Amino acid sequence: MAAAVFWLWLFVFIVGCLLVFASVVHIITYSDLESDYINPVDASERLNRFLIPEYVAHAGITLLFLLTLNFVPLVANGVLVAWNTKRFLEGEHLVDATKIYPTLAERKKQSLVKLGFYVIMFFYYLSVVGSAWEPRASRSSGAGG
Repeated sequence: MAAAVFWLWLFVFIVGCLLVFASVVHIITYSDLESDYINPVDASERLNRFLIPEYVAHAGITLLFLLTLNFVPLVANGVLVAWNTKRFLEGEHLVDATKIYPTLAERKKQSLVKLGFYVIMFFYYLSVVGSAWEPRASRSSGAGG
């Protein structure tokens, strides 16, 4: 059972790393667009490429938290999943190349907030993976004299 818990949290940790990466890509793309290093069509294609996989990965780990009754990360992630679902259902999730400049500042702020959330959760997942690994290390050391 302890091994299953460790592998579950290791999987969540890896997905958390990918979510941080996707958020960083969004912020870099918005910054490049602000500085005119990239045109709006390329920026919207780059941003939209990551949106649905990000939403699916985040909803997937939140579902894992529900199935394993991990309520602290479930509540924390549930808020962002609800917000992502609202944006998806209202059709606001995709970036339109013709309307990207008026919403650029707002979208960049949203990406920064999401990055902050993902980084906080990354360290939470890291601490849980470390604590899930700890009992395995102490059992194999032969301590108990």
